[in-house]
Amino acid sequence: MVRIRTVSTEKYAIAAIITLGIFLFGLMLGLVIEEKRTRYIESASKKQNIEYSSLQLQYSFIDALGKEENCEAVAKTLEENIKSLESTRERLETFDKHSTINKEDFNLLKREYVLAQIRYWLLVRRAKKLCKREIATILYFYSDDKECPDCEKQAFILTYLKKLFKERLLIFSFDSKQKDEPMISILKKTYNISIYPTLVIEEKSFSGLQTKNEILKEICKYYTKFKYCEGYKQHK
Repeated sequence: MVRIRTVSTEKYAIAAIITLGIFLFGLMLGLVIEEKRTRYIESASKKQNIEYSSLQLQYSFIDALGKEENCEAVAKTLEENIKSLESTRERLETFDKHSTINKEDFNLLKREYVLAQIRYWLLVRRAKKLCKREIATILYFYSDDKECPDCEKQAFILTYLKKLFKERLLIFSFDSKQKDEPMISILKKTYNISIYPTLVIEEKSFSGLQTKNEILKEICKYYTKFKYCEGYKQHK
């Protein structure tokens, strides 16, 4: 009986050592992956800041010299950078779901992303006036599932419309729960936002879930002629 117990104890000890080894390996792998995620987002943030500065200079150049013929090239660059911004947003969401450490650094990166969105939005407003571009912009304010059960539906509708309109419709999303960035509070106060989801379409607020047709009715005011706006009022 003593011998049997000794063998069993040895087996349990070996199993425990193997389990511990697997756990430590998984932990180290997680740390490496998370560090790579952080480095990627930091790099993307720096790149976006540089790209924004470049765009700002391009528009200042056009504004100063009155060369509207260059607007097409600048607008294309703007759209490419907004796509890059969207890619960073998707990676931020993935990071947020799986990260367990470096929360302080991650929150700073989220703030940088929010500020980058606002800068691009302001730049687009200037581009529309300067280059006479037919572009509609939407600010989308969302919250968690408890406070905003319709936010997932709203995001789906916006994604669908973005695929239709592509570079002619720019959508900027803001998490209302992000308390550490004052600009979100300023935007919410400016547009009197207290219900989620809320869309701000070209300075006009729409509270609650907005259907595809309701959004089309509003954004089509900003296009003189567009195939997806047939049947909707197309002039402000």
